[in-house]
Amino acid sequence: MITKKDIKKSIDNTIRSLFIFVALVKDADDECVIIDQDADLFGIPGSDEGKNETVSFGKMRRSFIRNIHPEDRDAFRDFTDRDRYVVALGRHVHLSMELRLRHRDKKYYWSEIIICNTTKQDSTKGNDCLLMIRDIDERKSLELEREAEEREILNNLRDQYDALFEENMTDQQTGCYNRKGLRYYSDIVIDDAVKNDRDLFVCVADLNGLKHINDTYGHPAGDEAISAASRELKKAAPTGSKIVRIGGDEFLLFSAVDKDSKEPDLFAELVDDGIEAYNRTHSNPFSVGVSYGWVLLPPGENMRDLDEYIEMADEKMYKMRIERDKYRRE
Repeated sequence: MITKKDIKKSIDNTIRSLFIFVALVKDADDECVIIDQDADLFGIPGSDEGKNETVSFGKMRRSFIRNIHPEDRDAFRDFTDRDRYVVALGRHVHLSMELRLRHRDKKYYWSEIIICNTTKQDSTKGNDCLLMIRDIDERKSLELEREAEEREILNNLRDQYDALFEENMTDQQTGCYNRKGLRYYSDIVIDDAVKNDRDLFVCVADLNGLKHINDTYGHPAGDEAISAASRELKKAAPTGSKIVRIGGDEFLLFSAVDKDSKEPDLFAELVDDGIEAYNRTHSNPFSVGVSYGWVLLPPGENMRDLDEYIEMADEKMYKMRIERDKYRRE
């Protein structure tokens, strides 16, 4: 016949097998009784004296803090703050948190700490409670490993998406952005200039004599000239500039630059020197030439797009093209 004593003993053994630490915390006198403690734990008051040792709750709490992983200590302090958990236990029968607890072998193991009311079932009245610790290291390690795998898969998918997103906005021949890229990045650059009190650099550039190159030396030669011009424009552009191929031989450059930046002032020299160096070092039967015009102005009030800036830069480019593009004059 199963007696009440047998039932009580079975429950007691079950609790001791489930938890590596069990203590009864008495609210009235700030004391607690260590009911059971696994031998793997160390540095806890009462651990060397045996079970049913009465210790100060504050002393026990401080000893746990010393053996909790530094990254988890603040959360444990908040969790075991008497004013907080007493109020919380007024709303919930039990509270729990997960942390890493150092054992006798000096290694950290994942554990779950539970603070539970000692009142009758479903009652949240009373401030005395049980503080219990459960070993969850195996389960938590598998969980973290699975999360890491899922995170890696998610990161790979995100990288693939970003690559496809960029590819969809990129001109395959030059690596510059296309008109989709212009629509996407123009808002970002304008917003950057407005929020961070920066100026807008906007440049329009055209290849000189592309029709002559195509008609005389073939379209592969024209493609090479376009690629060469785009490379030099990229190298000369201010840091962070977006380079857009808006037509066959037409390019748009734009960026938000700091007001004290010297990069816009160096742009023209860098482009001209780069084009000259290309023509000097390549054995092509043709020469590459670029006409450009740029403006550097603060963003306008209620600015929605770059059209006004593009128009001003285009006028400057047109004047340079009249001077530089001999084939246009023909």
